Parts: sequence; structure tokens; C-alpha cells
Amino acid sequence: MLDKSLAGFVSPFLRKQDFQLQQGQCHVTVSDLAAEWHWHRATVRSFLETLESLGQLERTRLPKSMVITMRLHDGNHVTPDIAQGKTGIVRQLNGILSGWVNGSITSDDAGIACGKVVHKAITDAGLKDELPEDDCHVTLMKLSERMDKRVLEIRNTAIECIVLAAMRKVLCRAKPDERMELTEYLCCDLEGRWPSLIDLSEELAEHIINLSKDKDIDYDDDRQVLLNNLHDPFMSVAAKALVKSADADC
Repeated sequence: MLDKSLAGFVSPFLRKQDFQLQQGQCHVTVSDLAAEWHWHRATVRSFLETLESLGQLERTRLPKSMVITMRLHDGNHVTPDIAQGKTGIVRQLNGILSGWVNGSITSDDAGIACGKVVHKAITDAGLKDELPEDDCHVTLMKLSERMDKRVLEIRNTAIECIVLAAMRKVLCRAKPDERMELTEYLCCDLEGRWPSLIDLSEELAEHIINLSKDKDIDYDDDRQVLLNNLHDPFMSVAAKALVKSADADC
């Protein structure tokens, strides 16, 4: 992307190009980038949105294409390597955390490795990897005011990856062969009604998440038995889905 912007690249697939490019700009399509990077179109869009949110580029959206403007300094250098954008950080963190989830590395080793990724992402962005001065026990609002928003975003990204990895680690303890029970319930009891499965899944998620927090939820006996019976199958499906999601990011 950097090379394209410096060279004033224009996608050869554009039938009509009437946009006058300025320094540090390129004219591309999502399909063009997806084919070149071997990514899904949705992944390309997400990647560009992330880089834009981190301030590494700007997009001018046209009917079937976009003009991308990279942040230039001195006419020769740009902001840090785009691989250190949010997508790159997530891939690195998930790769580390996958080892923690499957038990091949300890929590300490995973934490140290994740910390190094976060530190590198922050320093590569030309920012300072330090906590706010004064009292560390500040409210979230004060923290967001004192810490550079790009640093805060990188830290939050790491926290999100760790939280999801922790959920995967716990969910993976469910028996994988129990996943079929939920499929059987959809086909037999719900007669293939997907809206009913969606409603049931929401109820199961709420039941599981609030189980240890809220003891006042009142279910009738039959519903409680159903939720209890589908608890492990639901956890198994969730575990499988999270593993697939993490593998796709790595």
C-alpha cells in the first residue's frame, strides 16, 4: 500500500479514472486489493477501516473504487509499517494466545510475549509506551484524557484478544461431541425454525453468562431443564466457533 501511494498507483481494472491524484495517494478497488493480497473482500475492508481508525491512512470513497492517502513525512517516510495496524497486532496476539489456550505455554510466558507485541506496536507508531503520570487509580474518562488515543486503542485491542482467548480456553473444556445435540434440537424439536434457534441461543447465552451473577432469574421447571440440557452443547458450539475465528486471524 505504501509503495502504491508513493508511486501514484492507479488500478488497471478501473475503466474510468478522472480523479487527480496528489502526493501520497493511490486509486484502487477492494476487489483489486483482495486479489493481490489473497484476502476476502470483507477482510480487506476491515483492514483498511482499522488503519484509518489508527490514523495511518485516509480514504476517499468513490462509486466503485477509493483513493487512499497515506500519511507522509518529509516526502520520503510514512507512519509506521502498516503490518503493525490493528489486524497485524491481532494476528500476532492470537498466535501467542493459541499456545496458552492449548497449554503449550504458561500464562507468564504468554503475558510477557503479548506485552512485547503491544510495546512494539506502540513504539513503532512513534508513541510512548508509558502509563499516565500522577495517580494510576483514575477513572476511565481520566485515563482516556491522559493517554494518547492510539496507545489506548492498541492496549484495548490486546485486552480484547486476551479476554476472547480466556473464553476459548474455558469453552474448549466442553466435550466436542456434544455439539450435535444442538443440531438435533434444531432439526427435531424446533422443526428447523432458525428464528426459534436464535431466540433460544440468546436465552442460553444470557443464562450462562448470568448464572453466577444473577440468581434471581425465574424459569419454569421445563424451561430450566431444557437450558440445563443444552448448556454443554451450546458451550461446545461456542468453543468451536471461537477456535475457527482465532485460526482465521492467525
